Amino acid sequence: MKLSAVMALYNTPYEYLQKTVESILNQSFQDFELIIVDDCSTIEYEEFLSQFNDSRIKYHKLEKNSGPSNARNYGIKIANGEYIAICDSDDVYEKDRFKLQVEYLDSHENIGVLGGAYKFSNKLNKVIKPKTKSEDLKIELLFNSPFANPIVMLKKQILADNNFYFPENLKFAEDYYLWIKLLFAKCEMANLDDVLMVYTRRSGQLSKQNTEKQKQSLMFVFKTIFENLNMNFTDEDIENYYKIAINDFKNINKSSIEELFNKIIEANNVKNIFDNQKLKEKFNSILIQHKKVNSRLFKLKIGSKNLCIYKPFKIKLENRD
Repeated sequence: MKLSAVMALYNTPYEYLQKTVESILNQSFQDFELIIVDDCSTIEYEEFLSQFNDSRIKYHKLEKNSGPSNARNYGIKIANGEYIAICDSDDVYEKDRFKLQVEYLDSHENIGVLGGAYKFSNKLNKVIKPKTKSEDLKIELLFNSPFANPIVMLKKQILADNNFYFPENLKFAEDYYLWIKLLFAKCEMANLDDVLMVYTRRSGQLSKQNTEKQKQSLMFVFKTIFENLNMNFTDEDIENYYKIAINDFKNINKSSIEELFNKIIEANNVKNIFDNQKLKEKFNSILIQHKKVNSRLFKLKIGSKNLCIYKPFKIKLENRD
C-alpha cells in the first residue's frame, strides 16, 4: 500500500468530522487506508463512521486518554503505507492533497517530510504560503515550525530507521520537536506551494490555548536544538532564545542576542547542519527587528497596518508585526 492517512480523534463534533472524512475519502488519489485512532473520547464514533461504508476506514479506540501524540504514534506503528499522511479530525482537505504529495515524494527520494500551503476557514480564505526550499526550512526550524502539522506527509521508513515518533511527554509543539529530531538526523524537508487544506479554527482547540505549558514546551524544543548542536548553554540562554522566538525584543538586550548567535554559529561550524550564509542573514534580520522595536515610540493599529513613530520622530505606516 502506498499511503496511510493517520488521524488522532478526541471529542470532535460530528459536523466537523463528517466534512473531514468526506474530504479524505474523496481524494483524487485512492490507494490509501484511513486509520482513525480515538483517544478515549466520550463521544461514540463507531456507528457514526460505519455510515461511510468504506473498507479503507480502520477505527481504533484507545483504552485511556493519553494525548494526540500517543494516538498518532499508535496509528503510525500499525500503518501499512509507505507514506504517512497526518490528518486532523476537523480540517477539510483539498481533493488533490494526497496526489500532489505522493507524486512529489515519489520523484524526490531525498525528501522525508513534506508539507504545503493552506488557508483558514474563518479568515476570508487567506492563504498561508510557507517557505518551500530545504535550506530555508532548516533556518526557520531554529525558531518555529515551518509546517502545518495536519498536512504533513512523511516517509514511514525514516521514522522507523531512527525510531522517531511524536513525543508523548509534550502537549504542545510535539510536531516541532519531531521535525527538530529529523533535522539533526539529516532528513531533508520541503513544502509544496499548493494549497492542500482549509484549516479549521474553533474554540477549545489545544493549539489555541496560550498557557505556561506552551512556553515550557517551546523551551524544551529549544534546549533540544542546543543539545544537538553540542552547545555550551545556560538556562538564561534558553530563556533569551524563547524571547527572540516570540519577538519579545523589549525584554532582551542586543548583546545577549549576539552572544547567542555567536554560540550557534560556532557550534554549526562543527556540526554543519545549517548554511552559514543563510544563518548569518537570519541573525542580521533579527538584530534589525530588535533595533526597530526598541526605537519605536508609538504604535497604533489601523486596519491591516500599524501607524508607527520612531526615534527621532519618523512616521511610518507598516504591515502588522
